[in-house]
Amino acid sequence: LPNSWLYNISIPLEYCFYTFLFYKSYTNRLFRQTAVSLLILFPAFCIVNILFLQGFYSFNTNILLVGNCITIILCCQFFVDLFQREVEINLLVEPMFWISTGLLFFNIGELSYSMFYQYLLQHRQDATGKLFILIHKNLIYFLYSFISIGILCTRIRYRKT
Repeated sequence: LPNSWLYNISIPLEYCFYTFLFYKSYTNRLFRQTAVSLLILFPAFCIVNILFLQGFYSFNTNILLVGNCITIILCCQFFVDLFQREVEINLLVEPMFWISTGLLFFNIGELSYSMFYQYLLQHRQDATGKLFILIHKNLIYFLYSFISIGILCTRIRYRKT
């Protein structure tokens, strides 16, 4: 695609932003260290991938797959961190609970499709990309709905204090 280079810039920035959000949300020291390490290692991987492996003008599937895996790990760590807290938490008004839930399902769905992408192409199951568009569109709706709920929870949470 002619605009693939744009995704090679925006996708790493997006995953770094999510990693930073998790870093700010964690209370567990080990999880915070993991997030900091990923904020260093993931951009380094992206640069190496763009310069030496997949190039700048073709869509970098490696970056997408690694970003999906990192986000899934960070979401799982967040849920562990959330449920290990000593204070009682109302999940309905916890913004990062909603954001993490949306990110977890989005990235699991996207990772699942991406893992079978080559197989689907080789067997002409999704040569036109219609299945990808259908899956991705619905995952985006799901993710943005949950992010919106998280943002609304932030407003409710800070209005109460």
